[in-house]
Amino acid sequence: MSVYDHYRPSERAFVEQVLDWVQQVENSYVLKLTDFLDPREQQIVKQLVGKQLVIHDDGGFEGAERRRLILAPDYYELNPDDFEIEVRRIEYPTKFVDLTHRQVTGTLLNAGLKRQKFGDVVLDEEIVQFATTREAVGFIEMNLERVGKAKVRISSVAKEEILVVPKTEWVEGFGIVSSLRFDTVASEVLNISRQKAQALVKHGDCKVNHKVIEDASFILEPDDLLSVRGYGRIKLMEILGSTKREKIKIQYGTIR
Repeated sequence: MSVYDHYRPSERAFVEQVLDWVQQVENSYVLKLTDFLDPREQQIVKQLVGKQLVIHDDGGFEGAERRRLILAPDYYELNPDDFEIEVRRIEYPTKFVDLTHRQVTGTLLNAGLKRQKFGDVVLDEEIVQFATTREAVGFIEMNLERVGKAKVRISSVAKEEILVVPKTEWVEGFGIVSSLRFDTVASEVLNISRQKAQALVKHGDCKVNHKVIEDASFILEPDDLLSVRGYGRIKLMEILGSTKREKIKIQYGTIR
């Protein structure tokens, strides 16, 4: 059985990239620093890296979801500065504007920054911070002047002022579905019709493992993270077997 058989076809390119990273480290005995990876990508890296290498990770914030990984020989001694992560604050007129996570992320992307070049965006009342790669700081400071209609300024953040990412607390639930199609599971968990779920997919409002999906019949697997704009997140925790009528029992978690 090929290593690729354990992953979805859409993940093959990333799997190939990780295998190439592993080979580079093993052959050259130098560390490999990744960009910011989402949790699914981090999981794939950890599954593919052999015991002869070590993995360290950091996201700039305590509890960060998106993180940079260091792949290194087992004798490597971690230097936190090797992650090359910078945390920046967005200063804006708080009396007149309320910034959202979506606005900040969209603005960074629209400025020309690739998603893997910045990590979590953390908001705490009127404070907005985000993590980015050291190499991207200059680009951001030159190109990010507004978020929405608000004029903003990018400033550095002292280590003791870096925010903590709020801990994710999943509300567990159980359901019975006829299949593991995205629209079927979303319909059961969110209490919406399959037609509504299909429309949300069609409009680009649905993600699985941080990637937008275009097919409502996308087959889900345990540990998949679903995101539906306007409805929150769902984690498919476990497949619990089948009923006498051959329907599927699932355990899931939700964040609304």
